[in-house]
Amino acid sequence: MQEKYYCPECKEELNRVSGCGSVSYFCDNCKKLVSRKNMLSEDEMKKDEKKN
Repeated sequence: MQEKYYCPECKEELNRVSGCGSVSYFCDNCKKLVSRKNMLSEDEMKKDEKKN
């Protein structure tokens, strides 16, 4: 099972898109590609929820 990642802007789950040996993450809500350094992991989402 692969880890889930989330959009840093809208906090929706990202779709994993793979092709030609590369993997990208796309937010269907924002209609944007999200770079790996900006996307949020499940742990980061939990920490963010506790702050709010």
